[in-house]
Amino acid sequence: AIPDGATDNPPKGWVLVRCMEGSLVLLFWVEPRVNPEQLARSLLDEMELTPIDIGITPRGSDAMALVGLAVWLWAEDPSSATWGPKSISAGGVTMTAKAHRVVWDLGDGTEVSCGKGTEWTYGVGEKPSPTCGHTYSKQGRYTVEASSYWTADWSGYGQSGSFSFQLTRAQRLDVGELQVIVTSGR
Repeated sequence: AIPDGATDNPPKGWVLVRCMEGSLVLLFWVEPRVNPEQLARSLLDEMELTPIDIGITPRGSDAMALVGLAVWLWAEDPSSATWGPKSISAGGVTMTAKAHRVVWDLGDGTEVSCGKGTEWTYGVGEKPSPTCGHTYSKQGRYTVEASSYWTADWSGYGQSGSFSFQLTRAQRLDVGELQVIVTSGR
């Protein structure tokens, strides 16, 4: 609400807010009680961001990786919700969030930091990933965690800032050892 006579000369400290409602632009004066950083943090929930879908070789829920062979790691089908950028504007605050790296905890004490990674495709064989991968040295059942690291930049009410957060997804990976048995035949 605008106090009487404040359309041209608002009270000291009041802030002019511009909001979009469809194609309609709304301008109004508000008291400076709004904490834009708190508003930006509340908008983060409205963005419905999710952890990346894990892309990993070998593919398939029952597939088994092998000791000594490269495992490829990537963000599977990255979207605005899993990688960004994704933007939102409400209540006089605008915010854009985007992921900038993924830290993979591979369950064997190794962590690898990458971007989106490179998706493995049939035909590349046993080559290591050109951007993000790992080779296991022992067989076992591992929990692979992919933590995407995000930055959200916001502005509103004459202020701006950013905050960081991470989203994590986990998946089981079985790693086996290939045994070769040599027999002599006659």
